[in-house]
Amino acid sequence: MSSDDRGDDIPRVGQQPGPGGPDQDVFSPLGIREFAFAGAFGELGAAFLGALRATGAVGESAEAEYQRALDAVRGYPAEDVDRLARRGWEELPEEAYLDRWALVQVLTDLRLAGTADALAAVVATPVPPERYPEGAHRYSTVGEETVIRTTAVEGLARLAADGSTSAVETLVRHVDDDRRGVRAACVLALRELAAPVDLPGLIRSEDADLLEVRRYDVRDVPQVTRVDHIRYPGAGADVRPPPP
Repeated sequence: MSSDDRGDDIPRVGQQPGPGGPDQDVFSPLGIREFAFAGAFGELGAAFLGALRATGAVGESAEAEYQRALDAVRGYPAEDVDRLARRGWEELPEEAYLDRWALVQVLTDLRLAGTADALAAVVATPVPPERYPEGAHRYSTVGEETVIRTTAVEGLARLAADGSTSAVETLVRHVDDDRRGVRAACVLALRELAAPVDLPGLIRSEDADLLEVRRYDVRDVPQVTRVDHIRYPGAGADVRPPPP
């Protein structure tokens, strides 16, 4: 399917819905033009931008390129990385969702104990109201914001597994977060860490089911092997797939 066939309301890599229209271009590849703040951090800023770019790398060498970029950032003091990330989080425009996610993903994959404060700041930031009326787009800004924060929770879980007490404290604090997606991520992280906390006593009564949530490898989940028909929500009828 060509890009012209996908419809104007489907976000693409490199474009996101914005006030100017469904596909307003709010950043160049991985939002590099939005990262002017990195210049204040000299060589560290350049290394961090390299890691951000590498989150969008493709091809057989993509993972190796990303790991090299992460190693370059690890050569600087974690406290400086934390300061850079917090400044970036504060200055990046709200609508630059992919940029902001990339920043948090890089922090998560760096796995530096000294960046726990930056990750905590991400989780603690209130989620802005939904920008688009229900049904206006096959896209949710609240959903994007939630993904960014649950990515930060994963980063905190990794730091907690490495012995960071402040990361554990942040996870415990957000077990009672206003957003169920964040609460679920924190409960799962603490359960997997076997953290010495009374989760049943900390969670909300309506969240008791979260104590049963498990993480599964996709390879262990039964897969569909035969499809007789496909139901498209709202289409009013089943649509049979084309013959193989």
